[in-house]
Amino acid sequence: MNGRREILGRCAAFLAGVVLVPGLAAAQSAPDRPPEPIAVFVDALETDDAELRPLLAKAVSEVAKRVVGRRRWFRVVESRDEAAASLRVTNYRTASEVIPKIQKQILNGQVEGSEILEFHYVDAVAVIGGVTRGLSGLDERETGSSLRNASENLAEELENFCRENYGALAAGSSPSATR
Repeated sequence: MNGRREILGRCAAFLAGVVLVPGLAAAQSAPDRPPEPIAVFVDALETDDAELRPLLAKAVSEVAKRVVGRRRWFRVVESRDEAAASLRVTNYRTASEVIPKIQKQILNGQVEGSEILEFHYVDAVAVIGGVTRGLSGLDERETGSSLRNASENLAEELENFCRENYGALAAGSSPSATR
């Protein structure tokens, strides 16, 4: 009888180690917030395109503000050498699109048959250790879309990327993005 209990106890301990321990490790690898904010270097892609350069500079400034706004997760640093993660803004663009409505509506005595959506996109490449991913921030609305909201969306994407790759951050390796 005791031998049977001992065998059952060993089986239960083995199963707990196989099933529960990996679950605990996964939970520890993605905390609600890191012990200290992650140092992030935000910069722009170097380009010869004279029209794109000022747009990237504007986007980098706004993205850095949104990354700093996530104080629990990030702090922006001035050099890539100080950073545990880097975020290189590669593109900023706006667009608008006319989308036909299925049903026409009467507004102020006028028939309106479509709506215009405005879009703001900010694209970037995030690097943590040896892990690289392209990220995009998007804001789309009927009116009032903005770089600010697209940058906030990009900062959220960066946080999700850091959560998914927290092991690379915890290893303490410094990223070096390609230019």
